[in-house]
Amino acid sequence: MQRIIKSAFILFVVLGLVVVVTVPVFAKSDPTPSATALRDPIVSPMKATDTYTSTVVEVGYLKGALQKEDQSMAPVGRTDEQFGSNAVVVSDLTGKEKVKACFYFSGYNYKWAGNIYRWSGTQWVKQVTTITNDPEGTPMACASGLGNGTYALIIYYWGPQEMSFPATPPPF
Repeated sequence: MQRIIKSAFILFVVLGLVVVVTVPVFAKSDPTPSATALRDPIVSPMKATDTYTSTVVEVGYLKGALQKEDQSMAPVGRTDEQFGSNAVVVSDLTGKEKVKACFYFSGYNYKWAGNIYRWSGTQWVKQVTTITNDPEGTPMACASGLGNGTYALIIYYWGPQEMSFPATPPPF
């Protein structure tokens, strides 16, 4: 009798493991982006009659960007800085039409600073940048009076240096 109970117990454990390993897991998809996901920049016309086209470009596809050893993307010639979000290409503006571009900058209150830059074809040119908050209180870096071109938020850390620890702890 005891042998039958042991055999049944082992059979249930084995079947339980098989079920756990082979049954698919169904999870609800989360429609909200994660807190670390990059949010796309927002472009708006300076006048209601201004027409334009804006295209979001991932940083890895930008001219004037290089990948650093830590896998972050830096502007060419500025390896102490990095891109703070995806970039935007503004096109189809004519005459005196201008736009305003705003980039979400959630790191602004955490010892990060930055500005919006325009790619000139050879270098990133700093634009006049203001920091405001969106209705939810998220900091945004904005530049107004922009024409056709590629724009990106370039950021840098100005806080205290991170401490580096020796590879081996000192003997006590």
